[in-house]
Amino acid sequence: MPCALAFAVLLACTVGCERAPAPKPPTPIAPSAKNPRAPQSSGAQTGLAQSNSPQPSVEQPSAPKEATPAAAVRVSSATSDPKLIEIGGLVMPKPVTWQWQAPTMQFRALQYAVPAKTAGTSDAELVFSVFAAGDGGPMDANVKRWISQFRADDGSPAEAVITDSTVNGIAVKTIELAGLYQGMGQAAPRPGIRQLGAMLRTADGTVFIRLIGPSATVESWRSEFDAMIGGVHPQP
Repeated sequence: MPCALAFAVLLACTVGCERAPAPKPPTPIAPSAKNPRAPQSSGAQTGLAQSNSPQPSVEQPSAPKEATPAAAVRVSSATSDPKLIEIGGLVMPKPVTWQWQAPTMQFRALQYAVPAKTAGTSDAELVFSVFAAGDGGPMDANVKRWISQFRADDGSPAEAVITDSTVNGIAVKTIELAGLYQGMGQAAPRPGIRQLGAMLRTADGTVFIRLIGPSATVESWRSEFDAMIGGVHPQP
């Protein structure tokens, strides 16, 4: 009897084990293409393709685009053609005696020393600033800023001579001022200063130009300044 009972138990166990489904193996976890911890193949690390099979794409931030290739916009330097000025995508003529200088203040992209023609008179300077389209503020606001830096000799508001024209497809606004001048960071106004200024607007931005210094020096270069503005054209 005990043997029969043991045989019955053994038989029941054998039948039940055969009918029970086998346990499923764990599902492997595939590395996600967007998982920063997912291992990369040696090809991904070196930039060389290892096979022709398609690879999962990985989202990357868009690289900033340059509006104009840097090589296409030339800026005059100490070794450039002494008869030309190149700045902001524009080219214009200049006297060879206007000497290139390293810019001495913020926002100056280009600067020249303009020598005095009369003994005992100080030099003037020719200064260029360049702002991309949409930068630098509205044209009228910049005109008002220039005017605010000058006062008449009696302290009254300075009167500006403003003209608008188009030169070789470039919109040009000229602003002439004279009198007491007090620029940014200047402790006190300087008397006897004259400015021949111009704002040149292109599709890419605005070039601001100021020939500023002792009135006699600036006045002596008036025709050359006018020739510079009148001869401006886009860089080829």
